Amino acid sequence: MHVKPSAKEQEYFARQEVARRRKSAMKQYAALLLERREQARALHLMKCPKCGMSLEEISIGEVHIDKCFSCEGVWLDKGELDIIREKEPGFMGRILSVFE
Repeated sequence: MHVKPSAKEQEYFARQEVARRRKSAMKQYAALLLERREQARALHLMKCPKCGMSLEEISIGEVHIDKCFSCEGVWLDKGELDIIREKEPGFMGRILSVFE
């Protein structure tokens, strides 16, 4: 003999299924965002944010500056500004303090 589930049991299992599907959808969405971020990163890696041409890395002491030889832009990675300020505390330090 087959026992039919009560309305409360049906509601419980329906809520469980909705929660499972929502969790699955959120995982898929997070994976999609990560994939899109990686695609954008690969597309823009070592490209000038101003003109879009290729950047070239130039080493100046401990700092590796990204330079665009097309528009003459100069770009610093995280922490490089601090290294420059430590090495050049005078005039350059005053100019760089504006960006804090």
